[in-house]
Amino acid sequence: MCLGMLKPDLWKPSTKISAVLEFARQLLKEPNPDDAVETKIAEQYKVDRAGWEKEAREWTKRYAKK
Repeated sequence: MCLGMLKPDLWKPSTKISAVLEFARQLLKEPNPDDAVETKIAEQYKVDRAGWEKEAREWTKRYAKK
């Protein structure tokens, strides 16, 4: 996940933590594959959305659930 607002040229000390968290939440809800940290995953998101969603569910089961 790439938070553009945290890049050195865009960061402002006046940015509130609530804005950063809201931005992160929005990216989790609607990923932006054109500004991705992991380009391989972003490419899969663009060309094979069903495969991306299946793999995301598997990773969620494995690493994000108790």
